[in-house]
Amino acid sequence: MILGLRALVTLSAAGLIALLAAACSGGDDNSRDANSPGNLFENPGFENGEEPWFTLNPDSGFTVTDDFAHSGTYSAYQRMDDPAEASGQGKVYYLVQEITPAEMPEIVEGFYRVENWRRGTPLQYLQFVIIAHDPQNFDLNAVTNYQLRYIIAGVDAPPFDIGNAHFVFLSREDPVIGEWTHFSANVREDFERLWGAAPEDFSKLRLLFEVRWDQKTAGLGAPRADVYWDDLYIGDSSGITQ
Repeated sequence: MILGLRALVTLSAAGLIALLAAACSGGDDNSRDANSPGNLFENPGFENGEEPWFTLNPDSGFTVTDDFAHSGTYSAYQRMDDPAEASGQGKVYYLVQEITPAEMPEIVEGFYRVENWRRGTPLQYLQFVIIAHDPQNFDLNAVTNYQLRYIIAGVDAPPFDIGNAHFVFLSREDPVIGEWTHFSANVREDFERLWGAAPEDFSKLRLLFEVRWDQKTAGLGAPRADVYWDDLYIGDSSGITQ
């Protein structure tokens, strides 16, 4: 009977430790269920291969891998490995999906993981971008698309000036290495705050998840990053997992 009580106490302590660890992790507690019916992304966890995700540059795109996964088996992988001799205004490694909802969604969020990070230039960073094409309540005589660019990690100031975009900082630190990190933004509120209104009657929304470098001088360094994305979500604020 004493042994049984000791085992029960040990089990209870272990359970308490597990609960405390989950409560302190900060990982999934406030995230949406990427596989919920409210997610406007198709294949948000890459369990069905690459489509309908795509890249804007076949030389700097992504693959689907089972090396790491936040949930399920697969994630999207971007491998930046450029020589020190590389130079130019910028190079972007793309993960892109386009959607056509009737109204502007509220939340964009997901998880990233970085396994290697070698800074080859000061402007080396992770971001996601949401672009509203042809919003009828905006001035389309100036430009035909309006953007929000969310810095997830890597730089602490806007990397360049762009007339049809606002930068929003989710972090100004280097990326976390070796663990899944959650990011989230209320894109509808940020459009209202920064552009004066949420886009309406747009032709499409383009979402881009990127690792990139800008304004690199040849010989300065060799940019390296292994970046994984998983459980990406765009939709309303319902479906919070507990």
